[in-house]
Amino acid sequence: MNKFIVILTTIILIGNQTIIAQTTTRNDTASQRFALNSQKWILPVALISAGVIGTQLNLDSKVRDYRMAKKPNKIAIDDYTMFMPMASVFAFDLLGIKAKHSFRQRVLVSSTSALLCFSITTAGKYSIGRLRPDGSTYNSFPSGHTSAAFTGAELVWQEYKDQNFWIGISGYAIATLTGALRVYNNRHWCSDVMAGAGVGILSTKIAYALLPITSKLLFGTKGNNNIIAQPIISSNVTGFGISLRL
Repeated sequence: MNKFIVILTTIILIGNQTIIAQTTTRNDTASQRFALNSQKWILPVALISAGVIGTQLNLDSKVRDYRMAKKPNKIAIDDYTMFMPMASVFAFDLLGIKAKHSFRQRVLVSSTSALLCFSITTAGKYSIGRLRPDGSTYNSFPSGHTSAAFTGAELVWQEYKDQNFWIGISGYAIATLTGALRVYNNRHWCSDVMAGAGVGILSTKIAYALLPITSKLLFGTKGNNNIIAQPIISSNVTGFGISLRL
């Protein structure tokens, strides 16, 4: 658990410094900058903290016992709903709903957030080694399904909140359903789900903070791309090559 907390703290500090570098102007005061940047982290940090604290409380067992007493049938759609928010970030294009960022930028920020989410979630699962409520494996904390769903939910919110509030929060509705089903299906404890939600939101917020940097690194400025993709055809080899100009 201590290793997981150290990893999260390091990632948050790096992301926060990135945002400060992007938002600082000559007229900014130190207090204004601190307030602006701190607000971005309140929700994910609160959720992760609640999840960590929840592992030490008896609430998880009470919820599981209540669930077991009801003996509900499993609703096996959480393996699919976890992907719906992120998929909708691109699917809304087909409906003519305009996103905040270009398709290329959305691909980049989605990839970055997914990589961060996977890395943090995997680090937590295998450094903490918590037993699942169904007793199947020791990789319960945090919930990977939930972190993936909330990664997409925050993407939807960032891209569509200014276009349509209800579209913006639609991803969060699906992500919340996914997290609830993980508990309902006895695959996760409540605290796993809370931490997973925080990890997902945090990953996307950091990805957006890094977008100007990653976009410049990969695509350059004014259309001067640093990535060149081209087919490779010869007598011995047929394929597709990608080169990165540093």
